[in-house]
Amino acid sequence: RRSAGRARMASGALVDAAVQWLGQVVGDQALGSVVVFFSHGRDGDGSIVPVAKRPRQEKPSQVRLRHILLKHKECKSTVDKVRGRQVKRPRGEAERLLRAVLEECEGDVDKKIFSQRCRELSECQSSLKSGELIGDLGWVK
Repeated sequence: RRSAGRARMASGALVDAAVQWLGQVVGDQALGSVVVFFSHGRDGDGSIVPVAKRPRQEKPSQVRLRHILLKHKECKSTVDKVRGRQVKRPRGEAERLLRAVLEECEGDVDKKIFSQRCRELSECQSSLKSGELIGDLGWVK
């Protein structure tokens, strides 16, 4: 339920759970998952009932983007320019950290967790900005 409608997030969480259950994946063994979301329900007699269409919502003409950048050892540039050190984390660990931050941010009613995590984790120069500009990429149409 935490990742409903987000197949990549659900897939990563499923693989993480499998790795925890197995203990550790060794050598060239790999785990993968496929996640599919169906948008229909079931009637009392078990027959499939299509989900009602969502009402049309007014979409904004532009949005403000803020981000947290986490590099991994497979990146083209593996240097964290904010802290001046080499990045050695595997890609899976970077994705796990970002999924955890996303879940934290979704549960944060005060909207303060993003700024804290951006300052702590992000390896982008925008994490050095202050206040509401931290992690800011600007406006996009």
